Amino acid sequence: MEILSVIGIATITALLAVLLNREKPELALLLGLATGTMILMFAMTRLAGVISVFEGLAERTGVDRQYFALLLKIIAIAYITEFGAQVCHDARQEALASTVELAGKALILLLAVPILTVVFELTLKLLP
Repeated sequence: MEILSVIGIATITALLAVLLNREKPELALLLGLATGTMILMFAMTRLAGVISVFEGLAERTGVDRQYFALLLKIIAIAYITEFGAQVCHDARQEALASTVELAGKALILLLAVPILTVVFELTLKLLP
C-alpha cells in the first residue's frame, strides 16, 4: 500500500522537524515544505488514472469537455489551496493562511459560474 510509505515519510519528517525546531526552526519549516511538496507531487501523479476514467465518463454521457475541464481545475485549486494554507499554518502565519483560503474560494466560485449557469438554466426549463 502506497499510503503506508507516505505516512512513514511524513512521520519521519515530522519527528525530524520537531528535533530541528529547537535549534533551526527555519530548517524545520523548509524540511516540512519540501516533504509536503514531494508527497503532493506523488499524489498528483496517481490522479492521472482517475482523470482518464472521468474523461471516459464525460464522453459517454455527453458532458461538454469545457465543463469537465472546469471541474478538474476547481478540484486542483481546492487541493493546492489547502496545501498552501497548511504551509502558512505551519509557519504560524494564520492571517496569511486565511487569505490563501479566501483566494482559493474566490477562484473556485469564479470558475463555477459557467457550471452554475447551466444548472440554473436546466432547472428553469424543468419548471412549468
